[in-house]
Amino acid sequence: MVLDVKKAISITGDSKINGQRVIYFSATVTTDSAGNTNINQQIENQTLYRQNREECRKDIEDFQDKVWAVEDDLVAEVEGQA
Repeated sequence: MVLDVKKAISITGDSKINGQRVIYFSATVTTDSAGNTNINQQIENQTLYRQNREECRKDIEDFQDKVWAVEDDLVAEVEGQA
């Protein structure tokens, strides 16, 4: 018998304008999916998004960068165990 352990990290975020959530983000990075992670985003306030597209798009990029950093850490951890 062999124990097969997998690690999963959930990441969530909110893009807010004047305290109101405009976009909700989520991603789950696993030892199996690192490098092929799905990032989900849901625009919850279309009006605020349209009025603040540049700021919202910056938040989208920032969230993606954070997910990639977690992916990189997880891949390094897995490769270090090999």
